[in-house]
Amino acid sequence: MKSHHPLNCLLSRIILISILVLLIAVQIFPAVFASEHPDISAPRAILMDKVTGEIIYEKNAHDPTYPASTTKVLTAIVVLENADLQEMVHIDYEPGVTGSSMFILPGESFTVETLLQALLIRSGNDVAEVLARHISGSVESFVELMNEKAVEIGAKNTHFTNPHGLPDEDHITTAYDLAVIARYAMQDPVFREIVAAPSLIIPETLKTPEQRIYNNSNRFLWGRGPSHQMFYNEEYTNIFNPRVDGIKTGFTNAAQHCLISSASDEKRQVITVVLNAEREHLYPDSRTLLDYGLDEFQLVTLTDEKMLATSVPINNGTRDNLSLFTEKAIHTIIPAHVSADDISQVITVDDSYEAPIESNQILGKVVYNYDNQILGETNLIAMESVEFLPFYRRIPVFGFLIASILMIFAIWQVHIFRLRKKKRRMYLRKRMERYE
Repeated sequence: MKSHHPLNCLLSRIILISILVLLIAVQIFPAVFASEHPDISAPRAILMDKVTGEIIYEKNAHDPTYPASTTKVLTAIVVLENADLQEMVHIDYEPGVTGSSMFILPGESFTVETLLQALLIRSGNDVAEVLARHISGSVESFVELMNEKAVEIGAKNTHFTNPHGLPDEDHITTAYDLAVIARYAMQDPVFREIVAAPSLIIPETLKTPEQRIYNNSNRFLWGRGPSHQMFYNEEYTNIFNPRVDGIKTGFTNAAQHCLISSASDEKRQVITVVLNAEREHLYPDSRTLLDYGLDEFQLVTLTDEKMLATSVPINNGTRDNLSLFTEKAIHTIIPAHVSADDISQVITVDDSYEAPIESNQILGKVVYNYDNQILGETNLIAMESVEFLPFYRRIPVFGFLIASILMIFAIWQVHIFRLRKKKRRMYLRKRMERYE
């Protein structure tokens, strides 16, 4: 029977622990490298760069879960793309939806724009049902549009059964999907304007003779004072965050507290999704991710579209060299402490190319790297066409020789013609002399 030396056992344990630590590090480090990781308590979250869509941080971001009223971001997208803002919506029924409400009464009429504001600012469940029935005739038909749009946008694990987010075991999404949906929604200027508003005032109607005044459910946009404090960075501070410009909260007992946030500064824009958090941790967790994304990273342009990259030799063409340009612009994010000058580019092209070359033909590739990590790549294309040039036209000396030979031949023919003409004259003169 083999005996195990204590030193060997200890060494084996050290190696095993090192491998486990490495595997854990690989799993928890985000797509973008960083020196330190943020610490949040929420079970599911993601931080995404709004411009590039790159994931900076994720925690169980692909776990299906209940989204509560963050659902309404997708509801708003479908409404914006299928209705005119000034359309009048006449309500002749009482929406039978519980939870957060605008308290719509039968006989009231509102524009689609007003209802969208109430959907996203007040988070009215009754508004979601009214808009769904206005767009599609029924909630079920509208939800089909929602799920189709989610797939089109790029969501991978989203299936909604209603437009408001009230609990349903089949109504699920993920932090990643909500970030993708939110990034898409924030491209719409009307959506951006609505979700950035700190409050909403709806004028009185015949059925509701007083104004309806609502603060945005997102307290990042207005939360100041003793009753709107959070514990952040070892101290109590206002929930209000001047860098936040949207977008949507959510809460049910099943989903707990959820928040999609968008924030920007002069150079950066980021989106965070925090799901299923405890009440006291929702805003601190979101603020932690927002500050991490804005303060610890920078957006760099690796190349613009149609930028000159290199030139290559062309054989048998109307020109000897051809310039190659980048096919598309590439933007990426890197840690704030990294200099853009440290990013290298590797251009891959052939030694030479044969004519003909067509405009926009792909002839190479450029890859941008930092610290053995690929940051982006794009094709290199020709901006001009190059025609095939026949052999005799490609060699000037050969063409000159041909022209010279032809000229000599022509001169020779003229000379021969003159000699023959002279001989004929001499022959005729001799004949005339003979007969005289």
